Amino acid sequence: VVKTGGPGGLKPPDDKRPKEPLEAFPLESIKVVGMLQQAKQMFALVRADATVYRVKVGNYMGQNFGLVTGITDSQVQLREIVQDASGDWAERVSTLQLQEAGGK
Repeated sequence: VVKTGGPGGLKPPDDKRPKEPLEAFPLESIKVVGMLQQAKQMFALVRADATVYRVKVGNYMGQNFGLVTGITDSQVQLREIVQDASGDWAERVSTLQLQEAGGK
């Protein structure tokens, strides 16, 4: 029997949705290296491995179905869906901070 959350639990993530490139990387390995605004929309420039990607609200990144929910001048906010020890799905909010200039 597969548990997908009790009456108040979350539904499992949509595994039929095509994966985005940044979902191949653990969130800890993704670094925010810059911000960009075009036509009133904010984008974050993130580096994974040696490649820089441009992400916007609605993109996914990380290996826990991390949905980008907000981008500010200094951080990217995500809502991840993780499975707890009992097999129920739970939401977790994560934040990636902009790396300081000269930092690694």
